Amino acid sequence: MLNGTRRRTVLSLAGASALALAVGIPATAQDKVELTYWNWAPHIDEIVAIWNDANPDIHVTVSRAAGAAEIVQKLSAAHTAGNPPDVTNVTYQDLPALVVNGLVADMTAEMASYKDIIEPVAWDLVTFGGTTWATPQGTSPMMLFYRKDILAEMGIEPPKTWEDFESAALAVRAADPDKYLAHFPSGDPGLFAALTHQVGAQWWQLDGDQWTIGINSEAAKDVARYWERLVAEDAVSTMQTWSPEWGAAMADGTLLGFVSAVWAPPLIANLAPDTKGDWGVVPLPRWSEGIGSELAGGVMGGSATAVSSLSKHPEEAKKFAIWITNAEEALSAYVRLMNIWPANLDARKMDLLQQAPEFLPDATDFYTMAAEIDEDTPSVSWGPNVSLAFDTYRNAMGEAVQNKAGFAEVLDQVQQVTISDMSSQGYSVSAQ
Repeated sequence: MLNGTRRRTVLSLAGASALALAVGIPATAQDKVELTYWNWAPHIDEIVAIWNDANPDIHVTVSRAAGAAEIVQKLSAAHTAGNPPDVTNVTYQDLPALVVNGLVADMTAEMASYKDIIEPVAWDLVTFGGTTWATPQGTSPMMLFYRKDILAEMGIEPPKTWEDFESAALAVRAADPDKYLAHFPSGDPGLFAALTHQVGAQWWQLDGDQWTIGINSEAAKDVARYWERLVAEDAVSTMQTWSPEWGAAMADGTLLGFVSAVWAPPLIANLAPDTKGDWGVVPLPRWSEGIGSELAGGVMGGSATAVSSLSKHPEEAKKFAIWITNAEEALSAYVRLMNIWPANLDARKMDLLQQAPEFLPDATDFYTMAAEIDEDTPSVSWGPNVSLAFDTYRNAMGEAVQNKAGFAEVLDQVQQVTISDMSSQGYSVSAQ
């Protein structure tokens, strides 16, 4: 059980939020208000400029003081020093840590009227114990991007199931030993967690004050064993995502596929601009039977906008947070520049989302596919010590990849470390 502030702020992911598009927000202060906004996304300055042009009395300055991997640590330090940003971008998995440490403001009242037009999966990620702590930006329908030109030359069909995926991966290696269909995300615990969501894994769950940890469920271990087999067979690469080696392999056709989410096309375009039009996309492969055959994938990344609990201008900060994740002019820029899939359901009717992404001109059903995937994506919860769990995964899975064995045991280790850490912090916690 928890006491004091921590107990009052402990999390339970649930619900659904909502926002009107085209939010016209007049400034209420007579004097110009200056807000600081932490965000690491590319092109974010262009989107904020739209706000500043329309709201001369509430000026927002973008700061890249922290990236996604360090947002909790740097926000905590800024909060302690008394100078946090008024508004911050935060990944869904890091939001619980900000909440339990009292770093973000309650936005329940401001978000209440928008509940019915936010995708439930996204609302669940920002609403804990009936309290809404941030405005969700988008969801992350999971997809497999593949080099349709090269696979066609090899006579290999894009996979529909994970069994097909293994067969296709082996066929690629047989056709050209210098190429791989995809790589195993040993350094990307967020992606691996999402792959286990597809078989019903819930890494963190909360009921009242009781946390249940299910990182090493048998279904999740089956996913780990599947990838262990592919690594042992040399069917997939083990290069690290976003490494120079991986980027070069995406550009030169060494890697023919990328397990990712709806926002991947601009990232691939940055790595391999000369391959525009050469990529195809299909939903994430499903398991041929069992719960994974019913679910399209899991929750992979994604972010929200939160307001600091110490902001001197909370009203204006909340208005901006709502605008940048829901106003049509903001979201149309996000879609154009970063290919997001908005959490705001009304925003999904925008003209831009009725067309193929620029980098995938033949994928005319791209956003229809995204909507269908969302319908079969389970709601999940993140806990207060995601960073520790993810670091443990990276270290343990890196060793397992070197040994080409022990992938399932990695999940046992992450489970044990996660439970031990939460128990030491005073949480009531048990294993699933």
